[in-house]
Amino acid sequence: MGTLKGPILFTGSVGGIRCYYDKALKRWIISTKGGQSIELIKKSPKLKLQRENMNEFKVCSHWASQLQMSLINLSHLHKGYYFPKIVKLGKTINLHDTNNKHGLRSLESSKASRLLLGINFNTFHPFGEVFSLPSTVLFSEDKKTITLKLLGLISKYHIKWFESYASFRITMVIAQVSDYVWNKKDRMYKPIIENAVMRSETAYSEWLASGTDPQDVILEASFAEPAFQIPGTTVIVAMGIEFSKTKVAPDTKGTNGEGTMKIVECFVD
Repeated sequence: MGTLKGPILFTGSVGGIRCYYDKALKRWIISTKGGQSIELIKKSPKLKLQRENMNEFKVCSHWASQLQMSLINLSHLHKGYYFPKIVKLGKTINLHDTNNKHGLRSLESSKASRLLLGINFNTFHPFGEVFSLPSTVLFSEDKKTITLKLLGLISKYHIKWFESYASFRITMVIAQVSDYVWNKKDRMYKPIIENAVMRSETAYSEWLASGTDPQDVILEASFAEPAFQIPGTTVIVAMGIEFSKTKVAPDTKGTNGEGTMKIVECFVD
């Protein structure tokens, strides 16, 4: 793989060479195309292991996309090469399945939900380096409402941002993430629950002024229907913090400021 430095730029493929702009690296990349043909991979007995690996890699990618889309309201706080690491985590969870054959193993994040807490969605500003106040997350008995409590928050002491800011806001997203299993009838991986990315709710705090005064931030969000109606579901709770260089009125609805986020809690039935 090479990096273009000259005046000639193009997007796509020319002969055996392809060129594209990498948004994370912020530069043009040029590389050669190669590898086995699709037809050979599908039919050759010698490539059976490769087919199985590709099958499981595909489900890891689908699961990672589901997770990413369920947190779409925090996507402006995602930075850098985070997605491949989520796919890699999916593969780790996939390897936990010792019951099914290689190539057909399930991806059951509900059985390894604590691993999701380690995902870093912002490689430039990891959440743990920005926000240090412990949070309290409560799930109601009816499995519908989640409450996030940040008590005694003092922005000067509990928040470390790389530049000065006048206002900040906390966001909570709750979502249901589905396990993926091999469907023998359709010969493909399918999620346990369909349209899981639609089972996501968001709550915002007011815009708060930075300073030394302690503040209690309590956010609450509810699903339309109780979670865990179908086994194989993980409820995730993500918290984002975004900043403004100017003083923002508390009730301002605007978003897409600079900041960071992470999954702060997971629940399974």
